[in-house]
Amino acid sequence: MQRNLAESTVMEERAAAIAHEVKNPLTMVGLNLDILEASDKRLGADKNYAMIRKELRKISELMIDFIYLSSNQQKERGQVVIKNLLGEIIEDFSVSLPNIALDITYPSVEFILRANESDLRTLFGNIVKNAAEAMEYCGKIQIEVSARERHVNISFKDNGPGLCEAAQSKIFKEHFTTKPMGSGLGLSICQKIAQEHGGSFTLENLREGGCLAVVKLAL
Repeated sequence: MQRNLAESTVMEERAAAIAHEVKNPLTMVGLNLDILEASDKRLGADKNYAMIRKELRKISELMIDFIYLSSNQQKERGQVVIKNLLGEIIEDFSVSLPNIALDITYPSVEFILRANESDLRTLFGNIVKNAAEAMEYCGKIQIEVSARERHVNISFKDNGPGLCEAAQSKIFKEHFTTKPMGSGLGLSICQKIAQEHGGSFTLENLREGGCLAVVKLAL
C-alpha cells in the first residue's frame, strides 16, 4: 500500500514537472507567433498561422489530459446545479459549433450535486466534442436528464455513424483512438471523472444509428 502511494506521488511530481517545462516553451512560441503574424502580409499566411495555433492547442490539451490522469489528489467540491451547468455548456458550444443542434430535456425537479464543477464541465464538454467530431461538425445531439436510484443520469444521443466494430471493446483503454491526431485520453478521463463522483460512464451504439453516451452521478 505504502509502495503504491509512493509510486503515485512520484508520478504526480513528474507530471507537474513536465507541465512546468512544457508550459514555458508553449507560451514563448505563442508570443513569437503573435509578433510574426502581425508583420506577415503574405497572401494566405493567415491559414498557416491558424494551423500552427491549432497544433499548439492540441499539445496544450494533451498535457492537461496527461496531468489529470496521473493525479490522484482529492479536488475541492461544492454545490453544482446540473441544469445551470449544462445550460452554460450548451450556450458555449452553440457559438463554437454552429452546425450542431443541441437540444435538452430536463425534468421539473432540480438536481444539485456535491461535485467538482470544473471536472463535470470537462466530462460533459468531452462528450459533446467527441459527438461533434463523429458527426463531422454537422448534426444533432439530444441531451436528457433523469433520476433513478439515488443517481442522476445525463444521456447524450447523437445521429452520427456510431462506434466502429474495432473501437467498441477498446474505447476506454488509454491511448486508443480512431482519430488521426487523437491522444486516446478523452474517454478515459470521462470515465475517471464519473467514477470519482460515485457513478459511471458508458458509450454504446443505437439500433437506429448514432451513439448514446450516458453519465450516471451519485446524488
